[in-house]
Amino acid sequence: MNKKLIGQDSGFTLVELIAGMLVLVLAFVGILTSYMKCLELSELSINSSNAVLAAQNRVEQIKNTVYDQIQANFHNVTFTNANLNGIGVSLVDSSNPEFLQVTVVFCWRQKSGRILGEDANLNGQLNAGEDVNGNGALDSPVKLVTSIYNG
Repeated sequence: MNKKLIGQDSGFTLVELIAGMLVLVLAFVGILTSYMKCLELSELSINSSNAVLAAQNRVEQIKNTVYDQIQANFHNVTFTNANLNGIGVSLVDSSNPEFLQVTVVFCWRQKSGRILGEDANLNGQLNAGEDVNGNGALDSPVKLVTSIYNG
């Protein structure tokens, strides 16, 4: 004959409740962290696409310019994009008389404050301390290089 007292063995103990809450909090933090990372990656993707489009538009603008005027009009000239907090710069290397090598670089700042590209102050110039890889050129994830032949 096994008699049960009312209230005995019913419900959870305090330790069980705390352990359950800890598991829920850890799961919630993990989900929230993943969600925030997804938002950041989405912004990066959109901004990268906008930067590539801006750089491509600049290259097309340069290609549609008379060959003899490209160096004067586009060497070390900055440009912006309305959709981005950043700056692009076009550089023209005319060391070879047969063709011009055109480099277009775009650097920008994410909402989080992270700068993509070496231009930390977004002024279109490679200042002291900005040349991270030591190659003497402004670099960015968005860098287009093309050659335009005189012909």
